Amino acid sequence: MTTGGKVAGQLQARGKDALLTREMADDGARRRIMQFLQTMEGAILEANVEVIGKQLPQLDEQTFLKMAVRVAELRADYVAIGLQVAEHRRPDPSAIKILAQARQSYEEMSAVFDAAERLVKRGYVKLK
Repeated sequence: MTTGGKVAGQLQARGKDALLTREMADDGARRRIMQFLQTMEGAILEANVEVIGKQLPQLDEQTFLKMAVRVAELRADYVAIGLQVAEHRRPDPSAIKILAQARQSYEEMSAVFDAAERLVKRGYVKLK
C-alpha cells in the first residue's frame, strides 16, 4: 500500500522489483495491468514464433549439435592458446591479441548457443 507519497514494492516472477503507484495498488487497476501484460506476452510469443520460425526453419537437433561442437572447439582453442601464452612471463603483444580474438570468438558463439537454446525453451521454434 502507499502512504505519504511512497510506493510499495512487489517482487515479480522474473526476480525484478516493480514499484506500485497508488493506481496500480487498486485491485481493478491491477487486474487491468495483469490482463494487459498477459495479452502482451501472448502477442510477443506469437510475433517471435512467426518471425523466428520464418528465419530459422532449419533449427533442429543436428544444427544444435553442430553449434555445440563449434562452441566446444572454440573453448578448447581459447584455452590452448592461453596455455601457450602462459609459457612466457611477458607474452608478445601479438600473442595477447590472438588470445583476445580466440576469447571473443568463443564468447560470441557461446552467447549464440545460449540464445538459440532460449528460443527453444520459450517455444519460439518448433524442433523437427
